[in-house]
Amino acid sequence: MALWLILVALSTTATVCESYYNFLDCYENKDTWIYSRICCKSEQLPNGCECFDISFWSDFTNSLYHLPFCPVNLHVKFYSFDRGHKDQFVDIRDEDVMDTQFQVSRDTVFIIHGFSDKGTVPWAQKMKNALLEANDLNVIIVDWKEAAKMPNYMQAVANTRSVGAMIARLIFDLYTYKWASLESFHLVGHSLGAHVGGIAGKEIERLTGGKLGRITGLDPAGPAFERYSANVRLDKSDATFVDVIHTDAEPLMETGLGIRTTIGHVDFWPNGGAHQPGCPPEIIGLAEIVNFNDNLDIIKCSHGRCLDLFINSITVCQYDPQGPCTMGYHVSTECQGDFYPNTTAEEPFC
Repeated sequence: MALWLILVALSTTATVCESYYNFLDCYENKDTWIYSRICCKSEQLPNGCECFDISFWSDFTNSLYHLPFCPVNLHVKFYSFDRGHKDQFVDIRDEDVMDTQFQVSRDTVFIIHGFSDKGTVPWAQKMKNALLEANDLNVIIVDWKEAAKMPNYMQAVANTRSVGAMIARLIFDLYTYKWASLESFHLVGHSLGAHVGGIAGKEIERLTGGKLGRITGLDPAGPAFERYSANVRLDKSDATFVDVIHTDAEPLMETGLGIRTTIGHVDFWPNGGAHQPGCPPEIIGLAEIVNFNDNLDIIKCSHGRCLDLFINSITVCQYDPQGPCTMGYHVSTECQGDFYPNTTAEEPFC
């Protein structure tokens, strides 16, 4: 993620076809307000076609009237891993891969990166390896780097909807044709990726009437989501259990990139949920804006700390154990409310 003030770009164009309302499918919607709605026809979407509304009466004005791109323009990859295939980057949508690697007897964890990131980034590999060390799982890394690329943050915000729908289609296929239980799916999303997970959860409930087992939001993005309807972002209604770790919940003008509101069944606010110990001071000014790329590591330090905390919680750390309410991977679904654990300033932060 990055600063709202410097990433809002001009609206981008998209192919528009017959259209109507938020999550409805194309065959139900025709010939209305075509410039504020887009319908994408793709086998990678639920029912082969989906319409996305950004009109003023929808909830999705948060993208500043950027329409989502369709799957054909997004080039999303779903890299599949298990203990026998820890380092092979293959797409689970390949029929042979789905038949040989996906085991319905295992739980499945999706890892979803955020703005300006990619699926091959080191933290995603580290998380995948820690998960497979701890449990015999199906792990799927969602690489939506083309849809999340700089500099147009608002376009990436819009694209959370189409990428979330694509994840839902994959889960729906595994549920329908592989008989995977919806409860067996756990989506872990960082920043914008947390809201992608929320959209996927909403889509699954629309398609099946059921809920995903769990969604973990790692410092869900604040800009373009804070103060907006739960329909556009991650919310506790999106899965049976939603846990959230907030590490950069400060005002945007203090370079806060995370959402500042409680949105899960349980929300953890380590060290108060704002600036994290060991991170350099984050003070926005003209120099930081002009030299944005040079200051990116400083700006993203607290925002990225949630990744370290979650990864280390898998096999290394217990953060302020409070019965079932230990922050991170092993948190119990019985845990509800807001908690404020303390962490240290150095790896592994516990």
